[in-house]
Amino acid sequence: MKIDKRILIIVLVVILVITGLVFLRKQPQNDQVEILPDSAAIPTVDSSVTVTLKPLSSNKEISLEVSNIPATTELVDYELSYQTVAQGLQGVIGSVSLDKGKSSFEKKLTLGTCSSGTCVYHQVVGKIKLTLKFTGNYGEKLFEKEFTL
Repeated sequence: MKIDKRILIIVLVVILVITGLVFLRKQPQNDQVEILPDSAAIPTVDSSVTVTLKPLSSNKEISLEVSNIPATTELVDYELSYQTVAQGLQGVIGSVSLDKGKSSFEKKLTLGTCSSGTCVYHQVVGKIKLTLKFTGNYGEKLFEKEFTL
């Protein structure tokens, strides 16, 4: 009789453990995953804005020219990215503050790095991707285009 009670208790414990595991697995997990909202889409700038990228100095420098900038624009951020022969993906970033009423600007940019008067120029391969972000009392507007030198 004592052996039968021990076996019965062991069998009951095993059944309870298995039932508990099955029950826990069937319950929906309450792990809360934080879903981040997509960044708000920035509208594109008006098509009247004219942007040119001209090579200077054997493609070591370029001239960024922007005209017909929307009225009340205060700041234009620029980002250029391009592939190089030796260094892989490289780029140039910066911004231009505009005086009130100014509707155009020209900026000379170096395709490389300069330090202590010595410059190392990038050998650009393929297209240059240009992104401009115009900021004013209207909010933000984008311009994106790829250029070939």
